[in-house]
Amino acid sequence: MDGTGSLEVRWVQSFTNKTIAFVDNKTVCYTCGSHICFLNLETKMQSVLQSPGRGTGVLTASGNNGIFAFSEQKLSPSIFVYTYPECQLKNELKGTAQLDYTSLTLSDDGPYLGCCSSLPDFTITVWNWENAEPLCTQPQVGRDVISLVFNPLNWLQLCALGSTSLTVWNIEKSANFHIMKPSVIELPATDGSFVMPISHAFTNEMSSFGPEMPLSAISGLKGDKAESILTKLCTKARLTPTAICWTATSELYVGCEEGFLLLVDTESLSVSVIFNPTAPDAIPELRQTSFQGLTLNMVNGLVAVGKESVWCTPPTMKLYCYLLKQGKSIC
Repeated sequence: MDGTGSLEVRWVQSFTNKTIAFVDNKTVCYTCGSHICFLNLETKMQSVLQSPGRGTGVLTASGNNGIFAFSEQKLSPSIFVYTYPECQLKNELKGTAQLDYTSLTLSDDGPYLGCCSSLPDFTITVWNWENAEPLCTQPQVGRDVISLVFNPLNWLQLCALGSTSLTVWNIEKSANFHIMKPSVIELPATDGSFVMPISHAFTNEMSSFGPEMPLSAISGLKGDKAESILTKLCTKARLTPTAICWTATSELYVGCEEGFLLLVDTESLSVSVIFNPTAPDAIPELRQTSFQGLTLNMVNGLVAVGKESVWCTPPTMKLYCYLLKQGKSIC
């Protein structure tokens, strides 16, 4: 305030049930109104940073590098990148987003930030946040994206988790030129079976039943309507991805709302089922679970979080589960 100085925020008490991220090995950060709150899990000490913009939107952090970034809530929002524990502003990124950002992610492999904007452009952009330079951008590809995650060992790979889809973006570069190329992961059907890709072509070979024709031709439709009718007639319901986690070998663990756990080879795009809740030997307590989060741990291997349970698969791939509600462990 002019003439009287500025007021210092001592503490903020609230939680919005949004993103919580580790900004170092023992400190988590989360948004609270127009502030970023930091909580040391060992000392229980809390500190607060006030946003230099208008409010706080989405938040991300890189615990390995001590970097965190967040967007503001206003028209044409900026993204602010800070260091921790100094809480020093490193750069302000002014992108093309008109209304809001739906996801941010920081790379552990260099000064790179990925972001996805909301309507009307739905643009995925990769930045070099050190010099505030956008390296590559793809408009109209992030319509249903809810989370972006860099490959921690290779910043040239970025996974986009959608509400019904999963896409791995490979960044190709030559000198200062960068381009993003998508690889769409074909997820299994809701019963765990693998769906054969739909053929949009027809052959000139004659069968005993006459010429082979695509369903769109049989229906008499053209253009976009032909594509949509083909999808509706031939596509089985797919699993719904809800959580992703990169492995040390650049593969992807994918947790699904239906309780399936998948492993994706990002090179061949092949998918294997690690856990099938409908299998006869599946743990009964996990038959109705859905994955809320995945992370890798050096001791416990893959740690998965459900609504009422936490379970892990060590290198032996034997399943261990801890039920939060009953407070007991099962194997």
